[in-house]
Amino acid sequence: MPIQPKSGEREQDFISRCISTEIDAGYEQDQAAAICYSVWRESRMSKMTTEQRVANKIRGIDLNVEEELIEPNPCQPGYEAYGTKIKNGREVPNCVPIED
Repeated sequence: MPIQPKSGEREQDFISRCISTEIDAGYEQDQAAAICYSVWRESRMSKMTTEQRVANKIRGIDLNVEEELIEPNPCQPGYEAYGTKIKNGREVPNCVPIED
């Protein structure tokens, strides 16, 4: 079972701690990153009330989409992770080419 965020822990601190733990458990870096971001989002969603979830859905707010760069970069050289995507039924980093 993946580790869980500590109370008051910032996203970046949790992700760094989680990725290293998941890599030590035998996962590849991209798999570890996907697991950790999924756990982070689930922890945020679980704190919302049903009314908040419904209101967000009505307003078109999708809390499952990250619109920021992921650090540390789980992608191969020349690419950076920009949010996540679903691939083969799993959430994985969305690796896009780095623009020069």
